[in-house]
Amino acid sequence: MIENASMNQRDNSESIRPPGPDGKLTISHIFQYGMVRVLAFTVNLFPMFLVQAIGRGLGLLFHSVDRKHREIAFKNLDVAFGDSKTTDEKRQLVKISFQHFGCALLETMRLGRITRKNFLNYVTLDNMKPFYEGLKAGNGVILCSAHYGNWEVMNLVLGYLKLPMSAMARPLDNPLLHTYLEKIRGMSGNGVIYKHKSVRKILATLKENRIVGIVNDQDVHDRNRIMVDFFGMPAATTPVPAAIALKTGAPIVTGYAVPMGKGRYHLRFGDLIWADPDAPKDEEIQRITRVLNQRLEQQIIFKPAYWLWMHKRFKTGAVGPSDFYKSG
Repeated sequence: MIENASMNQRDNSESIRPPGPDGKLTISHIFQYGMVRVLAFTVNLFPMFLVQAIGRGLGLLFHSVDRKHREIAFKNLDVAFGDSKTTDEKRQLVKISFQHFGCALLETMRLGRITRKNFLNYVTLDNMKPFYEGLKAGNGVILCSAHYGNWEVMNLVLGYLKLPMSAMARPLDNPLLHTYLEKIRGMSGNGVIYKHKSVRKILATLKENRIVGIVNDQDVHDRNRIMVDFFGMPAATTPVPAAIALKTGAPIVTGYAVPMGKGRYHLRFGDLIWADPDAPKDEEIQRITRVLNQRLEQQIIFKPAYWLWMHKRFKTGAVGPSDFYKSG
């Protein structure tokens, strides 16, 4: 985990705890790292159209062999769209989603090509004003995103825009891959806040009037979860963004990196969400979290293929594991 955001290296994350259960390096770690670096070197030799073709092929390969995640994705699409989409349309969306994340994986390995001088060749920007308005208040800004499009591109570009940011993340079990990904994430000057005991780091970062990035769209199984509707179905959701906004006065911005083709992304940001300090705490946390889920719902409905449908979003219920994804 990184130390206080005000350290000399400004969240370069040199002082994080060793990644993985014990931080030990294994032969398997070395092999995995070598394979990733060879793949990264290779995709950086190819033009983007070929990289995307390979990514789509990789996605189709996983789609063809990974029945479990195909079924998870289809169940999630049933929740989101019900009878408004046919079975064939849902199956096609599952396939496209696999293809997209195959592309996103390879595109992430090419992020080094995006620099402070050329980043506008890779993205278009939509509604940046909330960041500047939020930072004027002096309490920092909370950016809530999702496993949608390519969130790593968005984080990188915000750094090049000189919007000081630290993003929450999980440390990887492989120490070599952990360091490799960390360098990619830090290319534009951004930092990382690792999720283990992260609240103190988030508060320190906001106190410095920086942006904290949180990907808040996944199932939460710890005791702090709250049940908030997502596409009309109760979903175990993190209260962290709402609770911190209420505690600190930091506003929330939602943002998504929407693929445009040819390796380019449309970065779309929503208007500020402010916590009401006079509202009852639990009610206000529920309200804000529901707004966050609604913003994501709207983005998914707009372009549904780019969300991570393969994730067990409804795995946890109010009292523990649900049986939603059990077959039969």
